[in-house]
Order: sequence, then structure tokens, then C-alpha cells
Amino acid sequence: MKIILKEDIELYRFLIAKATFLQTHEEYSLLESEPDSNCFIVANSTTEEKMFVSLFKQPTTKEIDHGYRKVMFIQTANTRIPEGFEVEKADKNFNDSLAENIRLGFLAPEKLIEKIPKMFKEDIETYFKKAETAILEQRGVFVKYYSKTIENNPYKVVEGNVSFSHPKHFNDPFDCNCYYKDGNSMMDLFRVFCLTHAADNILMWSYYSDSHAGYALEYSYASLLDKLRTLKVDGLCVYGAVEYIDKRPNTRSSSNQFSYSNLSFYIKATFAKFKEWSHEREYRFVCILDEKAQYGHEDWVVVPKVDILQGYAGCNNEKIIMKTQYPIKKMGKDILKYQLKP
Repeated sequence: MKIILKEDIELYRFLIAKATFLQTHEEYSLLESEPDSNCFIVANSTTEEKMFVSLFKQPTTKEIDHGYRKVMFIQTANTRIPEGFEVEKADKNFNDSLAENIRLGFLAPEKLIEKIPKMFKEDIETYFKKAETAILEQRGVFVKYYSKTIENNPYKVVEGNVSFSHPKHFNDPFDCNCYYKDGNSMMDLFRVFCLTHAADNILMWSYYSDSHAGYALEYSYASLLDKLRTLKVDGLCVYGAVEYIDKRPNTRSSSNQFSYSNLSFYIKATFAKFKEWSHEREYRFVCILDEKAQYGHEDWVVVPKVDILQGYAGCNNEKIIMKTQYPIKKMGKDILKYQLKP
């Protein structure tokens, strides 16, 4: 499993589109690719003409006037064209190839890397490495809250097992809601692993840990990433912070088919929650499953034995579990402040 930051999804799509352009336009060779943008420079191998190409929309990078022919390569007719650009509309071959490549980019990134032109392979891997580096630099640990019956959990969470789950099991009925044009739900295609970074969140103890009688476990991010690399689940996992908002995002797709060209729609659906949930300060990993699979998907995808660094028992916990390989501290109430501390 590969991981990418949610803010890099659009850049990942542009990179795949650049590779697809060269696959479907064999008369061109790459001269220069503007990093983290929708722009690149190609040369016609027959005429030797050089061309500055902006994919799908206006350039996302500051344009450098090389004196080359400038082309906006578009998929939809209502695209705004900047001054000085010619227009070339994508044909069916490009659109079909791009759809397949983006699908591979989410469901089987390793296969995509094998397929695309070699000059883009390292660039794609860079996004995966960037995500892991950013996660480790941001925080060393993450936290999950559990009930007082933690020892009876069927997934053996006391041993470090954590899991991605079907959104239908969430306590927020609006979470991950998105629908096809005909009103059928897409929720079955998402598996989500939710986490936070603080073990002293009073409301989280109240909601998820039996009114402070349960537990919070603090895990190693490095261990989690190591387990995800070897998890026997193909695909791309999107990581980022949940955005807490006032206005509900659009939940209805314009199509009755799952479309990887409309990635921002799915990101908004799976990473947005009503602002009243903001106390959770949640981060999450989201996987998109294969809609064409001939078999049913399990509701839970277990990540085994992630290293637990520290356990915490709630301030109302009267019987602390002791048979663990990690220390457990009991949370106490500060005498002067509304604050929990071990």
C-alpha cells in the first residue's frame, strides 16, 4: 500500500496525465516537466518544434516565456483559455488511457509505475516518500480511544491491531456520504482509519472511552507506516486532516459511474465533517476500493501489531488491565484547571 497526502492528489493526477500524454502522443518527447504543476515542455521529434503545454486548465505555475508555441490541452469545451494559448482538445484515446492510468494510480500504484514512461517513475515515488516524511515530521505518535471492555475487543486491539472500517459504522451519519447521480451510495467503496494526536481530550474520553472509564492507546507512526507498506491490500491510501465546515459539500456526483477524474469530489466527501465535531481534531487514512471487483469487500481491514508506546486509563477507570507489553498510566483531573494529565 502506498500513501499520499490529500493536498497532493491533484498534483498526482497532473503527473499521471503528463505520462499519459507522452504515451498517446508518440511524436513528442519530454524536454522539461515543471514540478508540482500541470505544465511541461515537449518537442516534436519530426519537426523539432518545441511546445509549452498546460493540461486541462490555466497554468498552475508561473509561466516562463521560452518563446515556444503555447498549447492548452483540454478535456471540456468550457475551459477558460488564457491569452496567447492555442487549444487542443483531448481525443478518446487520451481520455480512455488517462482514465485507466488514474484508476491504476489509485488501485495498483506499483502497476502504474511499471507502465508509465521512465522519466516520471521517480516523480511519482516522490509523492509517496513525501507523505511518509511529512507524517513522521508532524507527529511521532497517534492516539486511539477505546471502551473499558478493551480486552474483549474481537480485533485484539490490546496487541496493537488497528483497522480501517466501513463508514457505516461511524457515529456521524453524515460522514463519507456521497452518491451517484441516481442516488445510490458510494460509501461501500471507502475504508477509513481515524485517529487523533492527543490523549488528554476530555470530550474524546467522554464519547469513546465509556465516560472516562476506558482507555487511550498511543501508537508509533513509524510502526504504522511500516505495517501499511506490507499490508496485503493493493491501492493508494490518502492521508490528511479532517476539515470542519459549516456548509455541507456537494454529495451528488454528475455520473452513475465512479470517476477517478473527479478526485476532489471524493476527497471533500471523506475528509469533511460538520464543525461541531472539531473537538476531535481528527486525522485519517482513506482507501478507495475497486468498484469493479467481482467479490464483496470486508467491512474491516486489520493492520496487525502496530507498536503501542503508552497506554492511558481514564480517570474513572476502576480496574486497569495489567497484562500488556507497554506501560499504562491513569489519567487524573487537574485541581485548578479543566485538564486531564497522567
